[in-house]
Amino acid sequence: MRHILLTTLILLTAGAHFAQGPPERLSPERMKEIRAQKSAYLTTRLSLTPEEAQRFWPVYNEYDEKTSALRRELHDLDRRNRKENETLSEAEAIAFMDKELENRQKELDLLRKFQGDSKRLIGAVRTVELGRAERDFHREILKRYRGGSKEPGPDRR
Repeated sequence: MRHILLTTLILLTAGAHFAQGPPERLSPERMKEIRAQKSAYLTTRLSLTPEEAQRFWPVYNEYDEKTSALRRELHDLDRRNRKENETLSEAEAIAFMDKELENRQKELDLLRKFQGDSKRLIGAVRTVELGRAERDFHREILKRYRGGSKEPGPDRR
């Protein structure tokens, strides 16, 4: 059980990490398009019925937004620390580490709630498959932006 939880945490964390914000070179319109492709891709990969999708996506989007906000907050704090000082003081480093642990605990709490909600809405098997599907989608998006131009599709794994 711990192995499954840890694997799912890693996969969802990787998925949420990608969703934390657009790289500088992608416009908001392009990011919106990628999010729509991701939604379609995941809906197909998970074989969600229209009724399941209608219940699932608001829960998923809320989870994704909250975890992305936590990551952005920590990233911004880290960036400020780097810009202000080349080296952190001991107190600043401790404060940063405490904030990082606090944010990771909040992420874990959000994941627990999301997984509970997701299991209720689409079942445990598809909740685990969601992590795999997110990872596959992100891998395809990265390939596309590193030189390939293939659109992500649910049949490619």
